Amino acid sequence: MEFKRNELKYYLNNVQVDTAMHQVSKLLKMDKHCLDFAGYHVRSLYFDSYDDECLFQKQSGNFARQKIRLRTYAGTDQKIAKFEIKRKKGQLVHKHSAMLDWEDAKAIYKGDYKRLLRYDNPTLNEIYTTFVTRVYKPKVIVEYKRVAFVMPVSNVRITFDLDLKTDINHLDIFSNTRNLMPVVLEGKQILEVKFDQFLPGHLRQVLSSYQTERMAISKYTLARRYHKVQKWEDN
Repeated sequence: MEFKRNELKYYLNNVQVDTAMHQVSKLLKMDKHCLDFAGYHVRSLYFDSYDDECLFQKQSGNFARQKIRLRTYAGTDQKIAKFEIKRKKGQLVHKHSAMLDWEDAKAIYKGDYKRLLRYDNPTLNEIYTTFVTRVYKPKVIVEYKRVAFVMPVSNVRITFDLDLKTDINHLDIFSNTRNLMPVVLEGKQILEVKFDQFLPGHLRQVLSSYQTERMAISKYTLARRYHKVQKWEDN
């Protein structure tokens, strides 16, 4: 497995986001899923083992770690569901994803993991094995608005992930009833920069002008702060 895609993350304030978004829009094309600067909504349900191995990999600062999530796109007419395995080694990322039927995704959320085997898909087969052997369960919902830009050179993708929230009442990613709570300080947003071999110099200059440091930001870990991690936390 080759880890060749770089992923850098930064916090920006709202003023920086507005400036950066307009600067980036002059250099990169808007992603095909974005009709305008309103972007699109992403909703992810993260799964983890009975002992929260994915969470603790991140909290312990492990060089190698992974996450598994079920992702939907709220506010669209299409009912799209996608499973992803995201592995990281430092700032290098390797991601596998697979689409699946909406009703199958609902059944998997409720614990019918055998639905993953219907597709004869290597990614879904691996997720099934992981879920069964490591006793994976739904852990937290993460929701945000994304505005994305792309460039073919080095497969650059720049995303602004805005208004990051978690649902504090339930884990049903398919429910329209939600009680969302912000998981970062008011006025803070997340900038993600992804690229393959290199980041073009003119983009590096734009990013450096915001005088912000790279951060080890994990949406999953941020959201888990608002949910009990282990049973002993009830005491």
